[in-house]
Amino acid sequence: MDAQEYSPYYVQINELYIDTVVIDDTEFITLWCFTVLDDEYKFIYLGCDFSQFNQILIAAGEKGKAIALHMANVLNHDYEAPTLIPIKEQFDEYLELTGHDIIVYEPLAVEDLEEEFDEEEDDDMPIEELLGGKQNKTQQRYLIYQLDKLYPSKIFEPEKLVHDDLADCFEDDSLELAQLYYDYLNAMENGYSEDEARQVAGLERELFFRMARKSSEIWK
Repeated sequence: MDAQEYSPYYVQINELYIDTVVIDDTEFITLWCFTVLDDEYKFIYLGCDFSQFNQILIAAGEKGKAIALHMANVLNHDYEAPTLIPIKEQFDEYLELTGHDIIVYEPLAVEDLEEEFDEEEDDDMPIEELLGGKQNKTQQRYLIYQLDKLYPSKIFEPEKLVHDDLADCFEDDSLELAQLYYDYLNAMENGYSEDEARQVAGLERELFFRMARKSSEIWK
């Protein structure tokens, strides 16, 4: 596929638990981490550059500061490439990032990378097994993403509706749709195009978009 024809598909996540940081001799790093996708906790590889990782460290607060000092110490000395920094092992907990909208996308070469992993010998144990997860060799898919942007989530606090029987039936669905429309507005404010913002919020279909907009008006 021609790189000019590639249009990344954006995914929004709101929880990130970083287990290991991998640095090499480039300006990019790889994060081994867990997140919630399709209402399940899943292991992913997340690529980012150092400036984006600094954003993550700042957003993570005091934990981020401690890890930033540790990273600086590693980078100020000679290190092998690649070097693994096991956050969970050294700090007894994951580097946790919540309360932010984290926009990621699958890089262009993700399919090629997956093929390379599939061709590895059996004695090359996947990271999921190293971290205690179970691998299904017939269904395993390596989730590889690139970080695009992250920004603080805005808290959506709708006013309580005056209920009648019909409102009780549809309250949860309409509230969820209103939140999706709010995600769309938040993405627009942070530089995404109309189409990209709809994609981030999961509102590509015109009907869902109109329903979400109407729900946001109801819940103002």
